[in-house]
Amino acid sequence: MEVFYEKLGQIPDLVISFAPKLILALAIFFIGKFILGKVMKAVHGVAMKIPNIDKTLAGFFTSTIHFVGMVIVCVAALTALSIPLGFLATVVTALVIALGFALQGALGDLASGILIILFRPFSIGDEVELNGTKGFVTDLSLFATRMKTGDNIEIIVANGDAFGNTITNYFGYGKRRLDLDFGVSYDADLDKSIAAILSSANGDERILQTPAPWAKVTNLGDSSVDIQLRVWCDPNDHRHIKMDIPYRVKKALDKAGIEIPYPHAVIIQRKA
Repeated sequence: MEVFYEKLGQIPDLVISFAPKLILALAIFFIGKFILGKVMKAVHGVAMKIPNIDKTLAGFFTSTIHFVGMVIVCVAALTALSIPLGFLATVVTALVIALGFALQGALGDLASGILIILFRPFSIGDEVELNGTKGFVTDLSLFATRMKTGDNIEIIVANGDAFGNTITNYFGYGKRRLDLDFGVSYDADLDKSIAAILSSANGDERILQTPAPWAKVTNLGDSSVDIQLRVWCDPNDHRHIKMDIPYRVKKALDKAGIEIPYPHAVIIQRKA
């Protein structure tokens, strides 16, 4: 019991002797974190001014600096606690080995993130489909890619899943083709119908003239002659044009007196 009280009485002395080191370590951590945030902001700003570096590469550099910087800050804070560097290195090595087995997926995501930066299958701002999920890329970090859907939902895809599966980039070639099918009656004048459908693309500055808008008969359906309209546009305008064209085609066909048929069946009754 006397030994217990003796150890208990040493606690205030231990706290007093250890408190300055703890305060110094916390100061190093928070000040280092604050300075690192300023450095990241400055690096991102400088990187964006360098030719041939876009938001994707600048963001990746920033996240890499943040990761390395936080490791340095943590090591400095632990050193201030008078923890021997040799012991610290041993502990870190053991943790890395243990975590290496436990976090194989995370390491794979890190490697995939580096490969995405090297091969650049997509960039921030592109509309892509990753691992079956479609959206606009908003951020690319060491371990994951962030996307936003058209209805403003954030989706986070691990870089391993993104790079290890099929990547569809709708912005990859700088322009997209929009295909829209319209049906007209079998009694309709086809030349007049094609001209009316093509007129819906006239005067729209978002629609490219090279290649020029195209409309041809593509199918003879059960109750309609199907005409496909093809126009080329900037990827950013694709969705809006897709919603605008059908309205203008309906107006043009009505003005030309061309019927848009609907599915129907003819019943033939034979007398016995």
